[in-house]
Amino acid sequence: MTPAVRLATLADAEPCNHLESEVRASNSGGRGASAFFAEYPMAFHIDDEAGFTLVAEVDSVIVGFATIQVRRVELDVVARIVRIFVVPSARRVGVGDALMATAKAFARERGCVRIDALSLPGDRETKNLYERNGVTARLIVAAAPL
Repeated sequence: MTPAVRLATLADAEPCNHLESEVRASNSGGRGASAFFAEYPMAFHIDDEAGFTLVAEVDSVIVGFATIQVRRVELDVVARIVRIFVVPSARRVGVGDALMATAKAFARERGCVRIDALSLPGDRETKNLYERNGVTARLIVAAAPL
């Protein structure tokens, strides 16, 4: 199973929105999930200066996606992975790694000097994917209701 990763087009919005439903369902009730999805509701982004979505396909079927925001931080341009998801049947065969490699390549092409990546506290699989690809924690956000 060799994944092909490409920029998403408008035709990919529906399949990506379906995968987004899976992301939300698999994280429902998880620590920080409601705040995360409220702060980062956008799971699909057509390519422009603010970001892009990548899709991973196997045999012309979308099996994963990643949505990356691009923003200015002082004088630098920084990419931020706000969503990455691979369907369970396509995990552990390199799909997530292919999405990560392509996200980094596209971010470099856009002049980004760093790539940040978000995950929920209990999402060990996503954190493992990030760490395996050289993306390690640099900031932890803690919160308490008032």
